[in-house]
Amino acid sequence: MGSRAAPSKLYDSLSMTGWRVLPFEVGEARVLLDRGMALLEGLAADPTPTLRWYEASRPAIVLGRGQGAPAVSERVDVVTRFSGGGAVLLDSDVLSLDVLVPAGHPLLDGDLTAAFLRVGHGWARALRELGVPDVTVWEGPSTARRRGSARERLAAAVCYATIGRGEISSGGRKLVGLAQRRRRPGALVQCGLLRRWRPAKLLRALGADPDDPEITHHATGLDEIVPDPPTNERVMKAVEWELTHHE
Repeated sequence: MGSRAAPSKLYDSLSMTGWRVLPFEVGEARVLLDRGMALLEGLAADPTPTLRWYEASRPAIVLGRGQGAPAVSERVDVVTRFSGGGAVLLDSDVLSLDVLVPAGHPLLDGDLTAAFLRVGHGWARALRELGVPDVTVWEGPSTARRRGSARERLAAAVCYATIGRGEISSGGRKLVGLAQRRRRPGALVQCGLLRRWRPAKLLRALGADPDDPEITHHATGLDEIVPDPPTNERVMKAVEWELTHHE
C-alpha cells in the first residue's frame, strides 16, 4: 500500500532554517516515547530545534499522563506517555511527529497553548497543499470533559474523540492530534496524523462499545478522505517545510 509506506530514504539533515530533521524511526512504542523525552532533555546541551518522525512497529495503547490503565483483554502493549490528553492506539495507522524546540524559541512565545496553534497551522497549510479537503484548526479550548457525564468521560479518554487547541479536522472530523510536554530545556509537541481511524480495539480495551457511532464518526484518516492519498514521505516533506519556514 503505497500511501502507507515508510519513506524510501532515511535522512539526518540540518536545513537552512536551522532545524534538524532526524531519520524516520520504526520501533516499539515505549522505546519511541522514551527517545522523545531524551531528545527533550538533550536540548539543554544542544538547543537545535528538531523534527522527528516515527511509527510503531506493533500496536500499543498509549495513555495520556494521569490516565488510569484500562483492563486490556487483548494482546497489546500498554504504555503511558509523558504528555497529557486521551489514549491513542499507536500502530501503522498513525504517523507520529515530535516537534522539539528549546526554551526561548519563537514557537513557544505566548501562553502554554500558543505552540499548539503554531504547530497546528503548519500542519493545516501542509495538508491543504496535499489536497486534503475542508481543513480547519481548532482555536477554542479543549472539548474534553474528564469530570462530566459517562459519555463525556469516555470521549475524554479517547484522544481522537475530542478536540483541543491547534488540532486539525477535515470536514469536522479530527485528523491530527497534539500533546505537549514542557521541561526546563524546552518543549516537546507530539503530533499524530491518522492514516486510518479504526478505534474498535482501543474502545474495547476501555470497556466501551467497539462500534460506538459517535466516537467512530468523530475522527477520520487521511487514506479515507483523499482519493489518491499522499505517501508518508510526501506528508513529511510538506509538514517539514511549513514548520521550518513559518516561525
